[in-house]
Amino acid sequence: MTASNWRQGVVLPKWAWLWLPIAVLVVELAFRVINEPLYRRLWESELGPLESGTVLVLLPGLVAGSLALAWRDRLPTAWLAGWLLLIVAGSAYFGGEEASWGQHWFGWATPEGLRELNDQRETNLHNVSSWLDQKPRLLLELGVLVGGLLYPAYLRFRRRPRPNDPADYWYWLWPSRELLPTALLAIAIGLPQRLEKWFGLPIVPPLDIRASETQEFFFALFLTLYLCSFHLRLKARAAE
Repeated sequence: MTASNWRQGVVLPKWAWLWLPIAVLVVELAFRVINEPLYRRLWESELGPLESGTVLVLLPGLVAGSLALAWRDRLPTAWLAGWLLLIVAGSAYFGGEEASWGQHWFGWATPEGLRELNDQRETNLHNVSSWLDQKPRLLLELGVLVGGLLYPAYLRFRRRPRPNDPADYWYWLWPSRELLPTALLAIAIGLPQRLEKWFGLPIVPPLDIRASETQEFFFALFLTLYLCSFHLRLKARAAE
């Protein structure tokens, strides 16, 4: 990795930021076209590719974010360490809630007190209140939209370069350009459902997929790519 690359935020392998998100969507749409009953059976399962994949794809990000915190003294301002910790903690919450903290995998019974509060009788918090589910999801979606799509569009429209000075906190705060494909897919996947809700437009096959859960997978991938990019750039700065 050259110094110019990491200063521009280009540190992730191409398979991770480009081919992986494309392949995930292609595989899901292919299953939906070729064998819809099998698709419904697999993709609607709590242990299916989407639910389990969302949890698994967050793990590298949690490791990368935790390692990056070890070099927090290399960041240009102290509050960035708090920001990084917030993203790591949010990712841990996201993954834990997605797996009901292991209940989907190990099958334990939900404690009685939580069972009465939980809409789906599961060991999680996001089915207890919208403040633990829809509100955090909306913030994450806005973050992906603004950081992953609108900010790059603004830079291109204004013909401005990305921040490339590691002494500038904007260099660390904004997602790197490598996250653009994942952000684009994450936002685009939810559009058919929104058009149906807002304007009554029917969703045509094969777009009638589990859009909400697919979108969550891409949100998780976005977080992991963000944390991995953060870690690799910070590691490069520490080595430099």
